[in-house]
Formats: sequence, structure tokens, C-alpha cells
Amino acid sequence: MSQVNYPAVVHAPHFVVEKLTARGRLQRLSARVYSSREDAETWASVLRGAGDVVFITEYGVAYYARCVVCGEYPDHERMRFVDWAELVQYLAQEPGWRSTSEQLVFCPHHRPAGATE
Repeated sequence: MSQVNYPAVVHAPHFVVEKLTARGRLQRLSARVYSSREDAETWASVLRGAGDVVFITEYGVAYYARCVVCGEYPDHERMRFVDWAELVQYLAQEPGWRSTSEQLVFCPHHRPAGATE
């Protein structure tokens, strides 16, 4: 078992920016998950189109696409997700990166022995 220095699962408020569609459904304005309401509000003002009704939705947990051993992210985006399945799908596009059913994320340098591409 690898030592977890940087958890992939973070239990703290995280926020997404959404708008109300013409059909009355919420649609994400950005793939980003923000760790502060202030950041979400700033980006909501940037992303809002004329006439858009924008909401900031709070989630109690987020999943970080970072290696649990070294804390590195696969790219400069430092992506976070509100759904583990989204994180798994994202990492599938990153060569050498792996997620586990135990909700752990590993970079190519710290991937457990026997993990395959």
C-alpha cells in the first residue's frame, strides 16, 4: 500500500458555475471546480452571457487529479471533479496516470507495481 501524502478525495466545500438553460436545466459553464466561493463568483461574472441566469452550486467533496504520493498533477490545469467517474475518464487520457477503485491517483513514477497501461 502506498503512503497517501496528497489525498485525491477532499471533503471540503467546492463550487461549480452553472447557468439555467431555456429548458429549465442547469448546465455547467466551465469544467472547473473551484475551492472557494469567491473564485467561483469571479469566474461566474466572466463566463456569464447576456441574459444568463447563473448559479454557484456547492459540493461537499471534490476529487483531485493529483498523485497521492508526490502531489503532482498530470498537466498545468490542476483539475478537480465533483464526480469520481469524471476523474477516471480524465485520467484515462493522460499517459501513465492511474486511478484505483480505492479512490487513489498515481502518476507514472509512483504507479503501483503491476499496473498496466
